[in-house]
Amino acid sequence: MRLQFSLDLPRDAAMVGVTRRTLDGALAGAGVTRDCRDDIQLALTEACGNVVSHASLASQYHIDVTVDEDECVIEVTDDGGGFNPGSVRPAGELSESGRGLQVVAALVERLDVVSVEETGTLVRFSKHLTWDVADGR
Repeated sequence: MRLQFSLDLPRDAAMVGVTRRTLDGALAGAGVTRDCRDDIQLALTEACGNVVSHASLASQYHIDVTVDEDECVIEVTDDGGGFNPGSVRPAGELSESGRGLQVVAALVERLDVVSVEETGTLVRFSKHLTWDVADGR
């Protein structure tokens, strides 16, 4: 099975929930387990939240989702000016923010961040899918 879709969204916090529900509906319809979908939804929420919070030069952003066999790959791209990923310090244990990429990395098998200063950022992550037993996989 191959499932692919793209979303172009305004840089608006209210749209993050809509995006999360859209992805969850597609994955649920394909038979992905609730736990796996929860991990993917949280990773997507963090990636989109980073655009909303940090890509101040962007007015919109783009999401590509590809499900191919047992893997889901998501790319979140913005044109918000980019940043130097090497300059980001890990958040402290008691910090209320600054852990978005750490959360994504903990939930997925692979995380790539490509950012070009003064251009934009691509966050790509992939997650191995687990299937509902009732789905027959």
